[in-house]
Amino acid sequence: MQQPHVVILESRRFPDITEQWYNVAVGALTQQGITFSRVTVPHSADLPIALRMLLESAHHAENTNIRMPDGYLVLGLNYKGDMAEENHHCVWDTMLNLATDAGQPFSSVLVFENEGNDLNQAATRYVSKIQLAVQSLVNLMMLRHQLLNPPFAAAA
Repeated sequence: MQQPHVVILESRRFPDITEQWYNVAVGALTQQGITFSRVTVPHSADLPIALRMLLESAHHAENTNIRMPDGYLVLGLNYKGDMAEENHHCVWDTMLNLATDAGQPFSSVLVFENEGNDLNQAATRYVSKIQLAVQSLVNLMMLRHQLLNPPFAAAA
């Protein structure tokens, strides 16, 4: 059996912060014995497009050398001076709908800060949320595995 594999999809709008978040996620995934790959986009508004492309490429993975990931972890940060809160919620809703429609394990730390000066503390403030998001993703991946294998799956 192959080790579980996760795609970490991240917005790099604030690279210092998301790099720290990425390192926290990598540490948590590594502790669970999960391999990962990294996909970055410049801005959070690009996340839904990237996720859709990833889901579509994974859907066609049986015809290519692409390994279908077992789950997706999304990391991104927005703030009031950079993106309207309504647009942030639209990005979040779209991401959730894409993952739900595809039936893929998905977890996210997609944060909206109201004040730009809060960004200085954002790197450390969300560490526990990232760890919780990884654990949530692992739980969803385990549930999916259980549902696709006996005794839950129909015997062939």
